[in-house]
Amino acid sequence: MLIKKMDAPKDMQIGAFFETKRHGSVMIVEYYNTHTVIVAFKNTGHIRSTTAAKIRSGQITDRSVPPQSSMVGRKYESLKHGLLTIKQIESENIVVLESENGEEVRMLLPAVQKLKEQIEEEYESDDELELPTSLSALTKRNKKTKDVNSLLKKMITEYGK
Repeated sequence: MLIKKMDAPKDMQIGAFFETKRHGSVMIVEYYNTHTVIVAFKNTGHIRSTTAAKIRSGQITDRSVPPQSSMVGRKYESLKHGLLTIKQIESENIVVLESENGEEVRMLLPAVQKLKEQIEEEYESDDELELPTSLSALTKRNKKTKDVNSLLKKMITEYGK
């Protein structure tokens, strides 16, 4: 199958740079059509094909970079070290973090993932306290409410007997 090269739109000219959400900037190397655009990642030099829509939205990922590197820049709270920011992933298991006062802290990846899970658990407990935002949410009853209501109704009907 031969792909015919088309004239590129003004923003997709060869040499144009676009920022991605996770992997730095990419440069347009070749434009064939809206579904086939060849790009090179500025940080790694990795070349791949993608769509113009993904480039414009910044949703393109560098497949040559390990998935853990997307963790760089994330912040986690530690009881021992305070607020930590991930600086880099050294190997498969070692994560280099930096504390608020500039100290370098090295942790194993599972320990960092445990910090992440603790943060997610805190968010989940906050979700339980959310107030209803719609009429249907206000009228929904959970199992506990139904049990209490049925018990109360039973008590009232049996009171006069």
